[in-house]
Amino acid sequence: MLRRPLVAVVALLALILAPAACGPDIDIQKSLTITDVISGYYDNGLKDGWNHLLPSLTFRIANSASSSVTGLELTVAFWQEGADGEMDSVLVQRIGNDTIPANGASDPVTVRGTVGYRLEEARADLFTHSLFKDVTAKIFARRGGRIYPIGSVKLDHQIIPHVKSGRP
Repeated sequence: MLRRPLVAVVALLALILAPAACGPDIDIQKSLTITDVISGYYDNGLKDGWNHLLPSLTFRIANSASSSVTGLELTVAFWQEGADGEMDSVLVQRIGNDTIPANGASDPVTVRGTVGYRLEEARADLFTHSLFKDVTAKIFARRGGRIYPIGSVKLDHQIIPHVKSGRP
């Protein structure tokens, strides 16, 4: 019989303490902004004789609140101009060291889509190709079970060079 009251107390404590686990209650939409943006189309190399170019975005999240922000997840959705649905989306579960300091900024976050453009032509011809449409990245933050739009960026018309990893 002692079990039910104990379970109720634990459940009540979880409800009370859950918001505190994510940090102070701040207005995410007003406090967080996207800064230091580098955008374009990442040269993902040749695959089956085709050039693969993926939407790419690198940015920081600036926090104008007087409290640090933790427990934040991001979703970056890539939308092609004129489309009625997203082209691709990427979930970022961890942002740098996971804390965005008060009146500070996050570590840089790089997000690349998995769906992009395939060209037989030269990479530089992407932006004049008849099938090319501009892409906008929409950034959403998730904290405490709620989703907040925090910015959108129209990708620049630039090719971001392929970077080889240090692995053999």
